[in-house]
Amino acid sequence: MTDISDEQKKLIDARIKRENLNQYGDSKDTMYAGGDPLFDMRSGKRLDRYEYIASRHPDWLKS
Repeated sequence: MTDISDEQKKLIDARIKRENLNQYGDSKDTMYAGGDPLFDMRSGKRLDRYEYIASRHPDWLKS
């Protein structure tokens, strides 16, 4: 798991807003099994939203 800095969180949030994406960095019309992609049904644990986005879009962490 990577530590996401406050600056990187701001970059992610700005990208989501600029590209009109949902809160998880996907198209606004994306549907998720179980309601959202942060709940891992296999482990029963909830993922951090920024960690989830960073794992799918590592390039977003760069300015």
